[in-house]
Amino acid sequence: MKRVLALMLLSAFTASVHAQGLMKSVGGGGGGESSGESSTGSFDDDKKYQFYVGADLQNSKLSISDSGSYSGLNNTSYDSKFWDVRLGYRLFKAIGIEAHYGIPDQDADSPGRYKERHYYAAFAVPTANVFDLFEIAFPLGYTNAGVTVNGATADTGAPVTVEKHLNSIAYGANLEVPVRVFWRALPDFRLTGGGMVYYQRSDAREYGFHFGLRYDFGFGTPASS
Repeated sequence: MKRVLALMLLSAFTASVHAQGLMKSVGGGGGGESSGESSTGSFDDDKKYQFYVGADLQNSKLSISDSGSYSGLNNTSYDSKFWDVRLGYRLFKAIGIEAHYGIPDQDADSPGRYKERHYYAAFAVPTANVFDLFEIAFPLGYTNAGVTVNGATADTGAPVTVEKHLNSIAYGANLEVPVRVFWRALPDFRLTGGGMVYYQRSDAREYGFHFGLRYDFGFGTPASS
């Protein structure tokens, strides 16, 4: 698993670096602007320490493939929603790290639904700035979650509620658009959206899409080159 995680991280980082290079080639590397200077001012990258916070509503689905691992629960898909709050720090221009904490937004109060009782995650996030208009990011990390699933048994169809602990490699892709694209005077908020695979093993797969808001801030002056 460690080898797979390292390979996926390397692939995502390589993709972001190649995307950065492509944008520079298409946009042109000449002119009087320095490479670290923004052309439209949509992104603040002039701070030595760059942080961000965000919140996304996750619309998730749990697809069970091994009934025996879920106390005989029927092999089908179950729906849920939860809020994903994150704190990030940009280590380099093209990669950041994030810590995530989940807050349930839906109970397992009817068949076909499940509740994300708790959710913790840590990600490395290779990122590419596209034409200084938006960012594409590829979070890759590890999740730890507890779910309560409301369904029926596969053999008799009897109602059953199952609690399960999930931990797995997680990965996805995000699109993040700074509101300053529309008006430079606005604070450094970003509209966010994307898709994630939160859990993937032989017994089940949890995946979904999300949308939300992110705020970037920083402090300190970079050392002059």
